[in-house]
Amino acid sequence: MKGKTKCPYCGEYVIIEVPDGATGLQTATCPNCGMKIKVDVSSEEKKEIEEVVIHPTIQKIKPTSRLTIAGVLLIVVFMLGAAMGGILLVEKDALYHGTGSYRGKIVDEDGNVVGDAKIYLDGNFTGVSDEKGIFILKNISAGEHLLEIEKEGYKRIEAKIFVFPVGIAITSKFVLKAGSGIEKEHDLQSTIIKLIPVLATAVLVISFLPLIGAIFCFMKKGFVVALISSIFGIFSLGFFIGSILSIIALIIILLSKSEFMGEVKY
Repeated sequence: MKGKTKCPYCGEYVIIEVPDGATGLQTATCPNCGMKIKVDVSSEEKKEIEEVVIHPTIQKIKPTSRLTIAGVLLIVVFMLGAAMGGILLVEKDALYHGTGSYRGKIVDEDGNVVGDAKIYLDGNFTGVSDEKGIFILKNISAGEHLLEIEKEGYKRIEAKIFVFPVGIAITSKFVLKAGSGIEKEHDLQSTIIKLIPVLATAVLVISFLPLIGAIFCFMKKGFVVALISSIFGIFSLGFFIGSILSIIALIIILLSKSEFMGEVKY
């Protein structure tokens, strides 16, 4: 006896064959994909085999809106990341306007504080470090400057520093080494400023991956693509809110694997 049914694996309507006179649930092989499926055969008619009920090893999951939520979250991640990358690129010049302060601490190679070290900014003497090795420079124009530290018995430090147009944010540490000569350095702030264009570009590029993941979530296709995109979304930063939203989207995608088309839960 032959009949028509829809295979839950390949999704195609196919003609299958079961023993003559068979009734109830029967096992048959899909001629299209070769998978074993269960069909329900009516005992009253021999016209067509009814549509597949369920494969014994497959649990059918009722569709939910979780993937839509994950998709929306990933779109927000994309927008936050793109905004952050754009601001980093466009507003970099704003860091060179206004005035700010700079705070530093001077120690020797053993970690002991060094007081009375002479401090020069752009060649001009500004004062000395206190008994705790601390010095503070105020009302400095924002941007790059040359800081020099001098103390008898130690190598002279020439450091390129960057002053942000805000209050004192961090304390930069400078280590005086015994001997003579010059030690050239860069503080953390100046290093960060040099990396801003690279960081901004990386954020912009990575931010597009969550957008791709969102599209696949809406289509309910490509579990692996959606999963990888949400992982990359964590590194898009997006004012750090984007990272949190990406983690939430990642968890939702993992919990909704069976809702992706072509995926089955065993």
